[in-house]
Amino acid sequence: MKENIEKYLKEKRLRLDVEEPEQDLIWEGIRSGLQQKKKGLPEWFWKVAAIFIFVVSVTYFITNETPEKQIVVINLSDVSEELGEQESQLKHLANLKWEEVQQKLPEENTYLQFLLNELQELDAIYTTYQQDLNQTINNEPVVRAMLDYYEKKVKILNRLLLEIEKQKYHEETITL
Repeated sequence: MKENIEKYLKEKRLRLDVEEPEQDLIWEGIRSGLQQKKKGLPEWFWKVAAIFIFVVSVTYFITNETPEKQIVVINLSDVSEELGEQESQLKHLANLKWEEVQQKLPEENTYLQFLLNELQELDAIYTTYQQDLNQTINNEPVVRAMLDYYEKKVKILNRLLLEIEKQKYHEETITL
């Protein structure tokens, strides 16, 4: 096909070069093309507008349509001052023991892992107690269980410290 066009152009070249295009027809075609184009907003404007509307809609639904659950954490001090004092003392003691354990805990602590696992389980149970206390504010069994949690945590941390000391003593006697 390409060869046919080339052949046609070579044969008709003289005739094609001689003919002058009609100026009026060319300008009329240009004018009609300009009149058909509508002056509208550019395409990018509509894309930006669509994104803006989407973002505003999503923000509205997130802020207004989703139920907000305000989580109120109730401590034992909210139940009574005496219980709050007991809790803060036990919590402080447990934190001190935990810091001591962290300082003395050896790098290789696989033999102590069972006690560390006990602490993690105890923390999970405490979270359950905290949720129960939030649901029923002055529930005496839950209050006792929360205080018992701190006492057990201190006992486990003391046991952990004893195990660490026992292991150090054992290692020292072996090396002598």
